[in-house]
Amino acid sequence: MPTIALEMERLRNPYSGLGQYCLQLGHALEAERTATALGFAYLVPQEHIGVFGKEMTYKVVKPWHKIIGPSFGESLWHCMHQDSEYMPGSRKTPLAITIHDLNFLDRPDYSEAKKSRRLAAIQQKINRAKGLVYISEYVRKWVHEHLKIQAGTVESVIYNGGSFKLEVASSERKEPRVNGQKFLFSIGIHPKKNYHVLMPILATFKEYKWIIAGPDSRGYREKIEQEAARFGVADRIEFCGPVGDEAKMEYYQNCTALLFPSLAEGFGLPVVEAMSLGKPVFLSRRTSLPEIGGSEAYYFDDFEPNTLKETFAAGMKDFENDPLKPQRMQTWAAQFTWEKAAKKYLEFYKEILQRQAPN
Repeated sequence: MPTIALEMERLRNPYSGLGQYCLQLGHALEAERTATALGFAYLVPQEHIGVFGKEMTYKVVKPWHKIIGPSFGESLWHCMHQDSEYMPGSRKTPLAITIHDLNFLDRPDYSEAKKSRRLAAIQQKINRAKGLVYISEYVRKWVHEHLKIQAGTVESVIYNGGSFKLEVASSERKEPRVNGQKFLFSIGIHPKKNYHVLMPILATFKEYKWIIAGPDSRGYREKIEQEAARFGVADRIEFCGPVGDEAKMEYYQNCTALLFPSLAEGFGLPVVEAMSLGKPVFLSRRTSLPEIGGSEAYYFDDFEPNTLKETFAAGMKDFENDPLKPQRMQTWAAQFTWEKAAKKYLEFYKEILQRQAPN
């Protein structure tokens, strides 16, 4: 039986976007395992041994694996993201890579030389790869604009899934509140999330507080707090830190809307999560977000204060006056499931293996 080895080192932070991607896809692949003639092996942090079933094969990530890659006797090695430093022990092992984004190209704090070095590092991996997955059409286009794909490489666009199952929208609209106050919600704290520009909304719509979830790994919270103080709304912003699935669902279920004006997203999982629960989402028009939000999302055309306030006001009015809006959002979000993603990954793996098989 061919064995697919999945490099899942990023499970070390299961609350991050890549951590969730590894966790959710791994569980979905395990659910599909009996329907396929493939075996799976996982390179994981110590605390995640057994996470996808005790009968699976696991190896613990070690520091030296960056130099000497581990071996499962695998037929195919899947790097779960483009920046992975964990390669198979043998260069003869076919390599597949999932490319999530090239966000570093838009970072103003990166010099052109640093961007070039990172592109070159990814290009080296692509030159070795037999298959590439892109998590959106936008990412596929992005990669083809900046990198060279080898002839014969298997390519596939496979959307991520949402964390929640489709819920039936209630016909009765409820006033979502926390501690007696309506609130807006955002998740993920990173400079690219661009939250600091949204203070005019909070300053104008004083009935809301704003809850922002996620770890502050880049010190971006300070920038948000500075802008909040400048607009006099600091007392209505709450940072709740990393949240698990249960708490995250409660925040989505009870919020008024998701605010997600991100500047760079390969996919945008919070968009699907919020829409799957029938919540209005307010997004930027940058990178992949229009692709993932579709026609049922609301978009900021720019980040000028009047645009932000008018877009939010018009969007909430439209949502409140359209009783079928939650159902349409849920129908749109339902296309993004980990079950579908797992099935497409299995097809992707099999195509690579078939091309590698001797004639």
